[in-house]
Amino acid sequence: MKTELSPSRTTNSKNRDLLNMKKPNNFKLRETLPVTAPCVLIRGCEYHVDLGTDHHHRIHRVNKNKECSCGAPFCEAIDAVRLYLQAGGARAPDPSGLPPCPICGEKTYRDTNWDGKITRDLGWRCSSGGLSHFLQVKTERIRKQFLKNPWLFPPAPGYPGVRRDELMTWETCERIHQQVFLTTGYDPRN
Repeated sequence: MKTELSPSRTTNSKNRDLLNMKKPNNFKLRETLPVTAPCVLIRGCEYHVDLGTDHHHRIHRVNKNKECSCGAPFCEAIDAVRLYLQAGGARAPDPSGLPPCPICGEKTYRDTNWDGKITRDLGWRCSSGGLSHFLQVKTERIRKQFLKNPWLFPPAPGYPGVRRDELMTWETCERIHQQVFLTTGYDPRN
């Protein structure tokens, strides 16, 4: 069994010399990957920070109040925005202000925890009603959309479709069972 590399018969003397050359003691075979600075972009009234592929949460959103979307008080993205601004980077515009609360008319402020991931609606809280006013407005909007589209499964060629009002809920089933119990005299509790 061979324990060292042996030059093949086809190598020339120059390659043989390279194989026999000793490496210095301080020689370390390690690739140094370039360290990339976080990329800071302005999106709306926030800074979007890309920390790179080696971070678990790559994209962070930092607002003007120095709060990060990840919730960490000392996030690396907040420092990246600070360095970006100190280096002369452009500032994000001030929020023009959210419209007043549709329920009570009081001032509203942003709450990124309630941003719509599918609808892209901005989350907010009312200064007097808090989150409950936001949820009431959202519930009313869902109810209107629900009434506007009555189909659970829309009709298709050869299929009549299923409307939401054609389904029986547990409340409807309970009422029917109560009527049956009253007419037959059967009471399951006895």
